[in-house]
Amino acid sequence: MNNRIVLRSLVTSDGCLTAMDDGMIIWRPTTGRRQQTKLESLATVLLAFKSANNRLNSIVVGDNCGGIVHLSVPCLEVINRFELEGESIRSICSASESTQRLLVACQSGSIWMVGEQVPSRKVHLFQNEGPVTSIRVVNKEIHLQSGWKRRVIDFTGCQISYHDASDKFKKKDELRAIRRTRLLETQQHSSSYPITISLDSVTA
Repeated sequence: MNNRIVLRSLVTSDGCLTAMDDGMIIWRPTTGRRQQTKLESLATVLLAFKSANNRLNSIVVGDNCGGIVHLSVPCLEVINRFELEGESIRSICSASESTQRLLVACQSGSIWMVGEQVPSRKVHLFQNEGPVTSIRVVNKEIHLQSGWKRRVIDFTGCQISYHDASDKFKKKDELRAIRRTRLLETQQHSSSYPITISLDSVTA
């Protein structure tokens, strides 16, 4: 009986790619024969690349041991491999219009660039405070999402902008605390005050 678990999946118009908990990578094309290969470590990130005719032609797989493998589609043959000090890979994006340079974010928050056009095939760019949820390049700026926090950084690591979306929730919590205190004070001074009033209802 097969009890394998899907760790990551990627659905495209050309087919579906799945990464299993035993290291197996499986490509099920919309038309054609299923292909599979097995990696030494477990996949944590999948990134697809399309050709000029808008067809899926390769994928990049990041794993939990710092490995980055570039595979062809549909044959799943290894095009390239990179290694990042045994760190678990959290997010990958293209730093150019091709697969020649990739930006990679690790569990520790370290941000790397890897690729054939990169000196020594890998360069550590800068360190983020905590793991990165997602990474992408927009107009030559790096956009990092880390939980509720979003940072825009240039390629030297200098911060351009910062936004913490959790701030609005902190403000609502403060308003709830104030309202709760006032209602409790009112109840203490008036025995006829309705007991069933909601203490957490705050107008946004």
